[in-house]
Amino acid sequence: MDITVLKDKISFSKDGPKKELLYDSEKTKAVLFCLEPGQSVGPHAVSSEIAMFAIDGKGIIITGEGEKKAEKGSLVVCKENEQHGIRAVERFVVLAVINPRP
Repeated sequence: MDITVLKDKISFSKDGPKKELLYDSEKTKAVLFCLEPGQSVGPHAVSSEIAMFAIDGKGIIITGEGEKKAEKGSLVVCKENEQHGIRAVERFVVLAVINPRP
């Protein structure tokens, strides 16, 4: 198994949120989101649980229960079919781990 060094994968784009698929299998996906201040990934729902871990910076994680302030070290888990999204207050890096249901 390879080791992915997250800090080596962090990069930003002025054109919009940068998204990088780090791992993809039938059981799990890991996606790294890098956002500049003001950038966002709009609320949407999927049929999977999603754990969002703030790697760096500050932002807002949107859930079915509303907006939650998040910063480096924060973890938010959304249930399947729950609305979720992210918005950067400052440069914001979020690792999303998605566990599809069979």
